[in-house]
Amino acid sequence: MRSALPVAAYLTFLATPALAESPRVVVDTAPLHSLVARVMEGAGTPDLLLPPGGSPHDAALRPSDARRLSQADLVIWTGPAFLPWLSDSLAALAPEAETLAMLEVSGWERLPLRHDPAFETEHEGHEEHEDDTRGEDGTDPHAWLDPKVAAVWMERLAATLAEADPENADLYRDNASTAIEADAALSDRIAERLGPLSGRPYLVPHDAYQYFERRFALPAAGALALSDASAPGPARISSLRDTVEAGGIVCVLSDPETPADLVALLREGTSAATAPTDPDGLLLTPGPDLYPALIEGLADALQDCLG
Repeated sequence: MRSALPVAAYLTFLATPALAESPRVVVDTAPLHSLVARVMEGAGTPDLLLPPGGSPHDAALRPSDARRLSQADLVIWTGPAFLPWLSDSLAALAPEAETLAMLEVSGWERLPLRHDPAFETEHEGHEEHEDDTRGEDGTDPHAWLDPKVAAVWMERLAATLAEADPENADLYRDNASTAIEADAALSDRIAERLGPLSGRPYLVPHDAYQYFERRFALPAAGALALSDASAPGPARISSLRDTVEAGGIVCVLSDPETPADLVALLREGTSAATAPTDPDGLLLTPGPDLYPALIEGLADALQDCLG
């Protein structure tokens, strides 16, 4: 006689509702992907659109990227001010997906793009700005480098994910709260470490650090390249070289998106120190731990270079 146990087990299986799948989420860049991964932890894993190590300023979509976009339920991206090339791709490849541009979220202060090599001359009536390729959009898009902006973004991410996936709504909100508290504690530690370094002039490789500068009261004196990391022209390099040679610059930071020979050129024959940074998380392992590692890594670089 055949045992009834397999039948009973089969009937139990049929009576058990299937677990709801979390939405398929695609995120454009590593820092924002990390924020989304922190909010989604325990419910699902977002896909990262841009591969590790690839600069967002000159990226190109691969066939696998197009496939991920076409299958997405929700696309979370920084916004057209940072990735203008992605706008048309979203319309063509993900017409049915919900999209959320974080630069368009309310509740945080937008900082204007800076254009002059030396930031202190920014508002002295300059009419022409060398290498200005950002068009009419005047917002600096690197807002994730302020943990308080990241907190606003994670609250919005939790609300958006909760609406798309109500069964995990409490998890998303709890994850966001936990991450925000952790980042606040990290910010307090960084402020204590960097506070004594205030007033020491330094240069950034490309103008991606303004939100971090503002949050921790450590303003840079200038940038080698503009916010979009485009190659600086001779006039910009010459102006910054004069500033460094005058002895007023303590540190010239470097990053993966700025040629090392340009940083070396600025420092040549001077006592200016240097340290590597990674504001876009290009060299970090993607995932929920990337964002706090990125912020702490930038603080470490500044402390090493200015200390």
